Amino acid sequence: MTAINNNGYDCKKITIPAAELLCKLTGKNKMRIPHPEGLFGSMEKNHQYLEDEGEMIPTKNGKESIKPNVMTLQPEMSLHKMGYGRDNSIDWTKVELPVKNNLLELIHERITNYINPDVFINIGNHEYRCHLLVLQSYSGLFNEKPVSKMEIPETSVTKDAFMYIYDWMLHLNQDSYTILNRENILEIFLAAQFLKITELEEQCWAFIDNEDLFFEDKAFMLYLDARKHCNTTVMELMIPRIQRFFLTLVSSKDFLELTVSEACVFLRSNYIYVNGEIEVFMSGVRWLMHDWEKRKKYLVEVMLCVRFGLIAPWQLVDIRRNPESEEFILVTNSPEVSNMIEDGLAFAIIKYWYGQESSEYSHSIDILGLTQPQPRNWVGSEKNYTCYREFLEALESLKKAHFLEKQTPESSDNEDSDCVPATTTLYSHKKTQPIT
Repeated sequence: MTAINNNGYDCKKITIPAAELLCKLTGKNKMRIPHPEGLFGSMEKNHQYLEDEGEMIPTKNGKESIKPNVMTLQPEMSLHKMGYGRDNSIDWTKVELPVKNNLLELIHERITNYINPDVFINIGNHEYRCHLLVLQSYSGLFNEKPVSKMEIPETSVTKDAFMYIYDWMLHLNQDSYTILNRENILEIFLAAQFLKITELEEQCWAFIDNEDLFFEDKAFMLYLDARKHCNTTVMELMIPRIQRFFLTLVSSKDFLELTVSEACVFLRSNYIYVNGEIEVFMSGVRWLMHDWEKRKKYLVEVMLCVRFGLIAPWQLVDIRRNPESEEFILVTNSPEVSNMIEDGLAFAIIKYWYGQESSEYSHSIDILGLTQPQPRNWVGSEKNYTCYREFLEALESLKKAHFLEKQTPESSDNEDSDCVPATTTLYSHKKTQPIT
């Protein structure tokens, strides 16, 4: 290429290789073309420089050609860097894929089929293979102690109770409480307390606290069950619920086997129903006479439960003098009991004479230092027993009537309905050798 100066100066011919002209004029291969005045300036300058990649290349003034530069290519580039494959938008309405199994269902299937159990529970001579995750989900005991093996005392958690409880844990629906019935409730309740299963413990207590489920005879049966486990809380809860069942209880062997403190609890109860206070007195005599030699030391303690002031005056005289009731005479020979009868007789006479609403009644009570007995719950009219033997015969008739009633088909059906059937699928086997 020839450059001509329009100002009339001599022109110099500069040859630029084609490679230089094709070079990209930007980036590291950019080439600076000198200004004409600078190119054709004073000849006294020895060198001119061209800038190439930040390096000054010396040339001979006007005579040497510029060394051509080699064109630099861009580095290899992937499709990803070019921008391909970055569009993640998917129209799922146009895509059909196989459905994934539900995780909860898969876990439940493994648990209920006891696939790869990871904890072994030993109760008595039985071993139960369970999943620790299930136990930890409900039991505070297992949550605090994540172990692979645990020995549980059978006195705290029975084998049956543990099976019921594990079945309760595996139950997916809200009606898991249907495993509870009158027969197993206390057993499960105590086990839930030991295992620290708060939800089940609350369900059990609500079940026990329901008077429709535990009243009269059923309340006493739970009382006996609680007594075996020394659970005084449940025992005390059941006592007020034994009301019209009292005389039936007195007719039973269970009443005779009560301790003196337990017998006195029922004899002094304000909730029992009787035909008259004389029945309470005779009930106390029945308990004492079951083993008189050993129980006569409890005579005063038992008789203090009787409210002699509520017994008719003629009956108070009869129990002290009637030769047909030797048991009564044996009991009333005690000076302490004799004084109780005297006070009761005085109160009964004042009540019948003055009536309880008059001022003379209150004045006489205060002068004689008597205490007005708390009334009982009366059922029907007062019965007049001529002797102790007659009372025992009445109890015998009561037992027979109840026994015959329970033998009828209708009663049998009702009895079966008392307990809600519950099944358990917990796998267990008797140990033949220690687990290693």
